[in-house]
This record gives sequence, C-alpha cells and structure tokens, in this order.
Amino acid sequence: MNTCRLYLIRHAPALKKDGYVPENNPKAIINSDHLKKLAAYIPDNSLCYVSPLKRAIQTAQELSKYRNFKEIVIEKKLREQNFGEWQGKKISLVWEEIKKFKTQHNFSFLSPENCPPKGESFLDQCKRVSEFVNNLNFHDHTSLIFISHSGTIRAFLSQILDLDPNKAIGIEISHLSITSIEVLKKDNIRNKGGKYRLLSVNNKFI
Repeated sequence: MNTCRLYLIRHAPALKKDGYVPENNPKAIINSDHLKKLAAYIPDNSLCYVSPLKRAIQTAQELSKYRNFKEIVIEKKLREQNFGEWQGKKISLVWEEIKKFKTQHNFSFLSPENCPPKGESFLDQCKRVSEFVNNLNFHDHTSLIFISHSGTIRAFLSQILDLDPNKAIGIEISHLSITSIEVLKKDNIRNKGGKYRLLSVNNKFI
C-alpha cells in the first residue's frame, strides 16, 4: 500500500519548579545521549513540524545533529495547551480553583471543557490541532515528524481516531516517546476503516 508514516514525539523534559505549574515557555533539559538514541528510531530526510515553544525547538535542534531533516517547519498550532494565569502559579492554589468547576476528570488536571483563566481548554486545543491535521499534505511524503507536547499529541489522536476528548486526555504521553501512525494516501482509501492506522502509542526508547 501507498502510505505515509507519522512520528509524533514529545519534547525533552522541561525545567520546572517543584510544586508549581510550569511557566509558559521553559527551556528543555537536553541529554545528548538520550536524543542520539531516540534519533535511531526515526527516518532520515523527513519534513519535521515543530511547536514554537522553546522545549520543542531545542529537542528538534538536538535531534537534527543525528538525523537529517528535509526541513524544520515551526507550526504554532502544535503548541501546548495554554494554562493562562495558572502558569508559574503554586499547584496548591490552582487546585482550589479547579475544585470550583462543575466537572472533574479521573486522569487529567482538567476536564476537556474546563478553561484556565485567560487560557484555553483541551477542547480548544483539539480544535486547532484538528485544523492543522485536516490541512496536512500526506500525498508527497513517505514520513512526517512532529515534535510537540503531550496535550498536542492527545489532541492529534482524538482527531484521527475520532476519539472522545474525555478519553484522549487520559492517554499517557511521556517525554521523548514516539507515537506512530500510518496514513493511507488517496488512491488506497477504498474501503471501511478510514485512512489512519495507529501503530504504537507512547513508545519509550530511553
């Protein structure tokens, strides 16, 4: 079959302060040995889409030392969910605000519909990621690489699998993991099942 393989990579761990919600745009903690090992599991000469946040860009730059990217494209729709006024705030104080929401989630900080002050909800994130996915050109590529964030990858899975965001938001996505998807190109989409096939989720090689 004529397919395109997608590699969704969560960035390297970010600098953070214990007991606090991470800042909006912290730097990554780069371990060259880890990135070199990860590079062995992705193809050469692929187009690479990267979130505009520092931790994703740093991860892409380090990976590019061990794998040749056809091009690195900074894509703002791949950024992480915006936690607004909670960014950099004590988690204990944020929990007091979360308790006021009508709905809670078993596996996530927030239910998909809940929005931090001056931020965005996971549903908002799903909407912008779906717009990006729906406009992707798979036909001219055998592989595409995406370096982004846990929430972005969950939103990506929600879109391609038609998965309820309440289920998608609970999927574990670890730092420097690879989630792999196969996409049928137009000429092969003839029967049931859609064009996406999930090959692996949260594959950890480090």
